[in-house]
Order: sequence, then structure tokens, then C-alpha cells
Amino acid sequence: MRLILKAAMMLAASAMLIMPQAGIPANAQSTAVPGPSLEYFAPGNILPGSNLGVQGRKVVFPDWVFPLKIGSASGHHAYIGTQLTQFHGVNWVNDPRLFNYPSRDNQCEPRQWDMRPCPAGQGHQGVDIRANDNRDDFWPVVAVESGVVTSITRNTTVQIRSGNHTVRYLHMSPDSIADAGLEIGKNVSQGQQIGRVSCFLGKICQTSRHLHFDAYSGSAGQGNFFHVYPSLIAAYKRAWDVPDGVANGELTVDPAHEVGSAGSGPGLLPDPGPAPMSSCEGVAIADPLPNVDRNSFVSLWRHNCSIMGLVADNASGERSFVYFRPKKAIEEIVADDPVLFKGVNRGGEYRGTAKQYSKRCGSQDFAVRGSAADGLTTSVKVAGTRNRLDSDCQIVGTQEQALEFVFVESVAPQPAVVQHTVPPDRETLSEITRNFLAITFYPDASGTIRLLPYFSSFPGLVQGGGKIDSAGGLIPELTTDEAGVAISRVWIRKRAQFTEGLRVTPRMVAHSMAGVDPSACDAQVNPTEAGIAAAGSANKARVMCNKVVSYLRGYIGLGGGRGFATDYFGRRVSSDELLDLGESDTSWNWMRTMYSHESGRAPVIGHEAFDRGIAMGDHYISFHYDQAADAMKPIAFYSDPCNFAQPSCGTGTGETVVVVGTGGATTTGGETSGPLLEKLFKELTILRSKVDGLSRKIDGLNISTADQDD
Repeated sequence: MRLILKAAMMLAASAMLIMPQAGIPANAQSTAVPGPSLEYFAPGNILPGSNLGVQGRKVVFPDWVFPLKIGSASGHHAYIGTQLTQFHGVNWVNDPRLFNYPSRDNQCEPRQWDMRPCPAGQGHQGVDIRANDNRDDFWPVVAVESGVVTSITRNTTVQIRSGNHTVRYLHMSPDSIADAGLEIGKNVSQGQQIGRVSCFLGKICQTSRHLHFDAYSGSAGQGNFFHVYPSLIAAYKRAWDVPDGVANGELTVDPAHEVGSAGSGPGLLPDPGPAPMSSCEGVAIADPLPNVDRNSFVSLWRHNCSIMGLVADNASGERSFVYFRPKKAIEEIVADDPVLFKGVNRGGEYRGTAKQYSKRCGSQDFAVRGSAADGLTTSVKVAGTRNRLDSDCQIVGTQEQALEFVFVESVAPQPAVVQHTVPPDRETLSEITRNFLAITFYPDASGTIRLLPYFSSFPGLVQGGGKIDSAGGLIPELTTDEAGVAISRVWIRKRAQFTEGLRVTPRMVAHSMAGVDPSACDAQVNPTEAGIAAAGSANKARVMCNKVVSYLRGYIGLGGGRGFATDYFGRRVSSDELLDLGESDTSWNWMRTMYSHESGRAPVIGHEAFDRGIAMGDHYISFHYDQAADAMKPIAFYSDPCNFAQPSCGTGTGETVVVVGTGGATTTGGETSGPLLEKLFKELTILRSKVDGLSRKIDGLNISTADQDD
């Protein structure tokens, strides 16, 4: 009977797709006719026109795929835009005219949710996306990136965590989530179907048929949401084999697709006025000035196409507008003295001095005053009278001068130093396996996973242990935390490409982790001609460089990324800063940075365990690579703080550790093995090393790029 009922319901649903319904246009269920050129409005150009969105163009997630199955492979489209009828001007929320370009940002639309990136501090947390047409429970929703399912609510909100952030997908039908096999704790791969577009809100259909999509760090209630629109536009363009236009981590203005006025349907949408930065199209913007710290700003503003930073002291009311990314044309002039305005804000009135720059005559200060344009402080205008100079730099009169600063986005400064608190649990694969760098080995052409010799002979390896990641790779498991640190030390010293032993830069480590030759990307991590030639196409080259960018975002905060290094170093670390990992504190800070990028939080080890692991790694390098037979101690030796005269000596570690290669003998709480066991361990380890060496000679082992671990 259930089968018969289900069949009847399916027939009824099919009939509804082709039959007009009361009050709905006959063509409302038909496939929408897409616009011709994938048009979209600039970031921050939202409805209503008087409201201000996030005008920043940062592509925070350069590796995402679009959350709906669209693009040249399927021919299907999707349309980012408001679901509120009072804004889009069409009475029926599923009117087919709304399934059309241009797409429009709708993050920060008026809502009551806390939203730190929004100028008003509140607003719509993400963006709403309509599918190819308004068929219910039909269009597949896919994961934009790999991760683990952390929540499935009764409102059909699916949350998937990846690294240090969580992505949310709302309003899918409950059956479609179950059909996709989603369960809390399960891993999903990028592009994997996780549901179908529907209208569920609170167990029932009570919203328009669309996907709400957002991403945040921490908890949603804290309001730390990312501006996802630029990342989605870039992913959408890539799906249609169109260059994504990402340069220097930002979505550049694309005259072929980005529009600055209302959509192609006359009268369909209210005209919000010129698009943000429309007058700056084609203006070259310089890289951030090297002597300006972005973390000192509370917000970013635009002035004559240059990007400025606002330094604010709310206690004193002091304000400064500082050049952060000036126009290329004035970069050289303003670089040495980038403070354009300095003064105070008293109840919305700005008073102070502004600077008039001159390459020939030097800069001159003049008094200005003005006010914020509205209560949201989205624009600040000041004006004053400055001197006019002749060709000999002599004063020949005066001239009125006005300056306007338009809000772009808030900046959340990083704390000076983050106190390292060891998490009590282990959540991610890198934590569970103690393989803190998530060193991974992938199947070969025959489907077999083979560990490279340096790892397969490692005394801390759990034989046959490990976890499979979302891409089918094996993350081998280590027996102790010290062993996990040790293998990462081996990787950074002996396996990392493009570095010089213990002297590394974040850029070179990112290239090594991504497996991308440094010559493939330029200083701004954009594809080079050599990179395009090696990859075979510009799009493939961009994907390669984007992998490097994703590591640099996590490591040092490139393009507004997480930047764990700031937590541990207490300052900004640049892409090309030379770090000496032979120095204890530098090694501790940098390796924590890398561990945190893999797990999304503070490492699950303390400083003492880390130092013991570093010693173990160096000993193994001497043993394995330099053939120093007496270099290694039994693995239990490295878990005992008393062997290293550490402060916690005598407290015991409370962990059970396995001495690999000694017949499975165990020791607890830092006890060490006797001389006979130690001798046996050394002999067996030496034998294993010799066997591995013989195997390499027999097989003529030649490790190709495809076999490299990442």
C-alpha cells in the first residue's frame, strides 16, 4: 500500500509540474529562460538601494564550487537574489521573471541577526539562491568544499565544518537530505550532493523555494559571518568556463559580466543607483603598503578609488584615515607618509588636518572639518582651504579642497597573542591520528596506497592504522603525540620542497603543501605564463595557485583569511618572512600555525610535548637519513618529561604508548624500557631500515610528483 501511495503521489507531483495552478501563471513551472551573459551586480549592491552591503571584493574561499549543479556541463543556471517581495518588486515569490540575471548580493539585507561584517552590525547572514527554475525538491544542492557534517536541524539546516569555519545550507527538503545519506559526523566531499532545493522552514514549507547559504567562524550567534558573494560569483564563473577574475585575492571588476544598474528586464527591479566603485573601473590599485598594518584598522574605506584604513580610539575620539592600498598612480608619493587625515570625531563631527601631497613640493597640511553623512557612518565628508603653489613651490593663493571616505567593510583586529589552551577533545582527522600536518598518501593507478619509505619505517607508526579523508587518501596514525610532532619535523626538514631545511618562508611552505612549483605563481599568487603552460590552461593554473592561496589564508591571513600565525607570533607574519625553525620559539609558533590550519583550532599538544617531539624527529633524521645507528631511543623515551629535564617531570603523562618493533610491548606513564629491550629495538629498527634500502635498490624507486605526500 505504501508503494502504491508513493507512486500516486509521484504521479500527482508530475501532473502539478505541467498543469497551471490557481493564481499562478501557466508558465510558472516551466524552465526559466536565462539571461545571455551571466550578469551580476557588484558586491554590496543590495536592495533596497538605500541599504549598504559589504562592498569588499575579497574572495575568501577561492576553491569553492557553486552550491548548485550548474555550468557548462549541465547547462543549468542559478540566480543569487533577494527573496523579499518588498525589495524585488514582484508580488509572487516564485514568479518566473525572478529566475533571471543579473544576480545580486543580498547579505546584510535588513534583518535582526547580529552580523559583524555589515555596516549596520545586523542583517541577512548569507545569500539566497534560486535554482534553474522553481520546481520543488528537484534541483540538487552540493557541498562547496569537503568537510564533516556537524548538524542537521528540524529546519533542514545542514551544517558542514571545514577547517576553521562552518558552511550552512537551509530550506532543503528532509527527504532529500536523508536520500543523500547525510548523518552527523559523516565526511562529505566537495561536489557531493547533500539535498535538494525546497521551501522548508520549521518542519513545513513556509518560504520561497530557494537555498539560503552562508559561512561563519566560531558560532553563528557571534555574528562572525564571511562575505560569501564574491566567492560564489567566482565559483559560478568557473563553472561556465569563464575566467573567475580573481586577482590578489579579490574579485576584479569584469566589464563583460558585472553591471552597475538594474537588471535586463525593464521595470523589473528598482534602480538602486550606480554600483559601488563603478567610477573606479580600470583603475590600478597597489598592493598593501609594507609599513601599514591592516590589523590596526577598525574598518576599510574608499577614497578616490584608493582603499583607506580607519584607525579609531573611541575613548579619546581620535580618528585617522590611512592609505592601505593606494591607487598605483600615487603609491610612490604616499608610501612614506600614508596618513591622509588625522583628527577627532565629536558626536559625528570630524575636525582635524588633511594632507595635500606633492612630489615636487612635498606634502602640506591644512585644516578640515565635516561630518558623517548618515547615522550609520557609511560616508565621511570633510573639507577645508589649502594653499595653491606655483612651479617654484611658492604660495600663489588658496583653493577649497573636499575629501570623501565611503565605508567598505569592518576589520576585526587580531589579538596580540592567543593563550594556548589545549583542547580536551580530538575532533579532526589530524588530531585523532596524531598526524598533525595531515600528511596524506593517495591510491596509485591500481588503487593501492603505499607509504613512502621515510614514513613506512617510522617507529611511531601504527601499522595498518589511519583514517581515510574525503578524497580517498590515507592519513596514517601515530602512536603518541611526540611521534606526531616528530613526523612533522621530518617532513619540514627533509620532505618539504622549495625550502632550505629549517629556514622557511610561509610562501614556500604553502607551495610545498599544495604541491605547486613556485614558478607557477607570481608574488600576488596569480598564475604565471610558465604556470599556465605547465597546467595546460589558465583555469587549471588558477586552481593550482588558489591551492597555495588557501594555505596562505590560513597561515598568515592573506586576503582576510584566518591567519593563525598572528595568534602565536603576536604580530603579522608576511608571505616572504624568513623563519628559522632551528630557533625553539619560532619553531613552536610556526608549527602551531600549520597544525591549527589543519584542525581549525589550537593544537591538542602543549609546549613540552612539542619539544620532546622535535627531539624525536631530529633523532630519527639522524638515524634514517644519516645512518646514525645509535641516534634513536625507544619511543617511550620521548613521552617522559624527566628524560628532558622538563618542569612536569614526575607528574607522568598518563598515556599508554606502544614501542613499535618490540613485539608490541607497552609502557605507561613515562616508564622506560630496560637495556635489553632498547638494544632489541635498535637492532630491529636498523634491520627495517636496511630492508627498506634494499627494496629501493631492487625496485629502482623513483618518486614522482604524483607520489609526493602533501
